[in-house]
Amino acid sequence: MESSNFLSNVGGCLLYLYGIISQIMTIVFFIGYCRTDSILEIIFIDGIISEAKGLLWIFFIW
Repeated sequence: MESSNFLSNVGGCLLYLYGIISQIMTIVFFIGYCRTDSILEIIFIDGIISEAKGLLWIFFIW
């Protein structure tokens, strides 16, 4: 019973950490897009693309 509780705590902490890093990476990708795109692209498209890349950041840093 102790092992299961410990593993769930570690898993919860890892998911929390991944969520925080994903939001930071979303901001990083959004800033990168803002430097290169027009204002209409920034408003309508770049937020969606940045959020998707932010959630999948682990695949984009390699």
